[in-house]
Amino acid sequence: MKVNTKGRVGIRDVAAAAGVSATTVSHALNGKGRLPDSTRERIAQVANELGYRPNASARNLVAGKTGRLGIAVSSAPGVPFGLSDFDYFIQMLSSATTAALEHGLALVVAGPNHEQTAFERIEIDGAIVIDPVVNDPLVSDIRTRGLPLVTTGRIPSAEATPDDGTCWVDNDHVAGTRSILDHLADQGAERIALLTSTPVTSYTSDAAEGYETWCAEHGCEPLVSIAEGALNEGSGFVAAAALLDMPEPPDAIYATLDRLALGALLAARAREVKVPDELLLAGCTDSQASEWAQPPLTALALDPEEIGRQAVEMLITLIEGDRPRPKHQYVPTRVLTRESTAKRGS
Repeated sequence: MKVNTKGRVGIRDVAAAAGVSATTVSHALNGKGRLPDSTRERIAQVANELGYRPNASARNLVAGKTGRLGIAVSSAPGVPFGLSDFDYFIQMLSSATTAALEHGLALVVAGPNHEQTAFERIEIDGAIVIDPVVNDPLVSDIRTRGLPLVTTGRIPSAEATPDDGTCWVDNDHVAGTRSILDHLADQGAERIALLTSTPVTSYTSDAAEGYETWCAEHGCEPLVSIAEGALNEGSGFVAAAALLDMPEPPDAIYATLDRLALGALLAARAREVKVPDELLLAGCTDSQASEWAQPPLTALALDPEEIGRQAVEMLITLIEGDRPRPKHQYVPTRVLTRESTAKRGS
């Protein structure tokens, strides 16, 4: 086999080595045309041996595509944060970027945005919106432009259902919340509180639903404290303090964000409430800070890497339009047990 040693291996090099036309190579590698399977396999093998890589720019030009996918984290007005504020977003974006590159595509990242201008100055083939909020202008803009859209977390709406036709990747936060409440009860907790943020996303609404249903089924009094403003340790401290200062404080707290859980840990420490001896504490989403806390915090792991990968794959399917339209996908959660929820007396 004669190998091109002058530079990048092109489709004509593969055609010459395989003894076929360039059109046949193109059809074979792109799953087009009526070719015997043996021919497709032989051409694929030759291309692999030569180190052929499709020219993504040329392919996108022919298909009328930009080769760019957009991804943005939505946010509600008055709730500022940065992408680097949460390990969850870093893990998801890293995985999504890798998945896009594997398809020869670039991922354009916009920071937390509660406006409709995230991708106004750049052409993209489709977009992923992370944690869309109620009446999200970014979602509305992408839909108005007729771009394929995938969300991680569902679009909050009074009319929305899991089968409403929108395309999303999510965790089952109702079931996940119930699983961590079951864990806290198994560890001896009797008064479990929910520390959460304003319910403007599907995951906060789902966590509240799971919590309220669980309390009703177990005959427990719901104890809910909502963190106001920025979603960080400071707002978590204030919201947790309101719970711990009650005449009958909770003996366990589940926080819907890791940084809120870390704030609750600080509030407990300030009041000399021992975790886990006097207060069990767990958070939703895992992070290095949760793992390194003293004591290390139990967490509901959401697998953001898998969410990011599946969101990109789903968006590519929508853009290409040559496969059945995907609807939605749940990524399993799991409880990571650590010292902050150790059984009392153990």
